[in-house]
Amino acid sequence: MKRQPGISVLIATQNEEATVDACIRSFFDFGDEIIVVDNGSTDDTKDIVRDFERRHPDKIRFFDAPDLPDLHHNRQYALERSRFQWIVRGDADFIAYTSGDWDIAHLRAFLRSGKRRFPPAIAVPIVNVSVDYWHTGPPRKPGGMQANLDRWYLTPAYTSSRVRLYRHFPGFRFQRRGRWEATRYHLAYRGLARIWPNPVWMHCTIKPDIHHFVRSERTNWREQGDFQRFPTLRDYIASIIGEKYGTTDMDAAARIYMERHIFPYLIPYDESQHGAYPAIVRELMRDNPVYRISERNGLRVRDRVEQKTTAAT
Repeated sequence: MKRQPGISVLIATQNEEATVDACIRSFFDFGDEIIVVDNGSTDDTKDIVRDFERRHPDKIRFFDAPDLPDLHHNRQYALERSRFQWIVRGDADFIAYTSGDWDIAHLRAFLRSGKRRFPPAIAVPIVNVSVDYWHTGPPRKPGGMQANLDRWYLTPAYTSSRVRLYRHFPGFRFQRRGRWEATRYHLAYRGLARIWPNPVWMHCTIKPDIHHFVRSERTNWREQGDFQRFPTLRDYIASIIGEKYGTTDMDAAARIYMERHIFPYLIPYDESQHGAYPAIVRELMRDNPVYRISERNGLRVRDRVEQKTTAAT
């Protein structure tokens, strides 16, 4: 199929009710289509996205695909249903800047200019908050990841440019590469990606404990790489949960994971150093923060403080 000029935003979801509404609203004017593929949500994520699809059928397309085994399958499923030349590898906890110098509209104007065939891909830096909107992860050690792999998912406030936008070509696809979900694109394109000068979205990992836990163990499952013994993430978690966490209860294991590997290492997000919040994130912080870290008896805890639902587009 010959692809039309324009932008397809691919969004993978799994239990993202805290941010998916804000995500879609923030990308609404940027993408020519937004394709959401859900991979087994048990919260209100699917209802939120279906409501968008009902009100904006020409822009939002939703697919319920609970049996996809890993994230790269989700991406590929969405890719095969997309129509436009530019592909954005998005997540439901990405909330774009919609005003100011970092407005994602500037990137849209560049992609839609049609003046050149290249660049074949665009890398963007990303700012990150974790667990609540007021905190982020510690800086990583020079030369590599934090020593404890369980804390790999606790992202520092600023991550250097990663390729997230691709000009489609025949044979382009998503795949797993070691511990990562990745893409396949022509070797000749490597090094030719344009580096966008500033972040265009904030990565807001505002999730329940169980989701943080599962995402971390998914990375360890990929790193372990024994997909014959453990063909699914569920198989892998069942094999390690008792020895690693001293329990076979997933919710209890998730609480232990957060107490060991997340809460002690959070640091405040500093706007003066890493950049201002997107306008829609400010709105969430005021009206619907969902969670807030506090100190009790010398320990950090996360309280649920949801106030009201944010109005959708």
